[in-house]
Amino acid sequence: MSRFTRVVRVETPEQRAAMTAIRMAVFVVEQQVAAEREMDALDDDPTTVHVLALADDGTALGTARLLAPHHDGEPAHIGRVAVSAAARGLGVGAHLMTALEAVALEQFGTSVDGVRSVAVELSAQEQALGFYARLGYVARPERYLDEDIWHRDAVKIVTSPDTGPGALRSVGAGT
Repeated sequence: MSRFTRVVRVETPEQRAAMTAIRMAVFVVEQQVAAEREMDALDDDPTTVHVLALADDGTALGTARLLAPHHDGEPAHIGRVAVSAAARGLGVGAHLMTALEAVALEQFGTSVDGVRSVAVELSAQEQALGFYARLGYVARPERYLDEDIWHRDAVKIVTSPDTGPGALRSVGAGT
């Protein structure tokens, strides 16, 4: 397996196809989510940011998406985090999360006393709660079934020193 090198925004039809293939393999094939429910209208919303983790040879290793807050003051939402079976355990998921947290901070963060912050939430499968906890997400106690998989919502406040517009780099090498 080639090693992970970068996270990029999904911008080309080829990247979109790679993103879709990973999501279908992970959610539909492995987890038995209905194919017609996996891809949804939010995937085509112009405010949705999709990212793809790539190996040094260009192989797509994982994907995730960021949804804009519905209203001011509400959290941004990260979802559809999926890593190909061959790339699990390599830190790909953490890189995807870090990249989307940076985008959320840049696009939706607010500044107070020189610190920029944004709330980011997600709907975590219970089997992945440890992964999200290691990244600083705090799970709410209520659990619910989504596609016959137990989930819990989790939230994290992402912060960064506010160094002015354009100081944050949304997605790039090493994020």
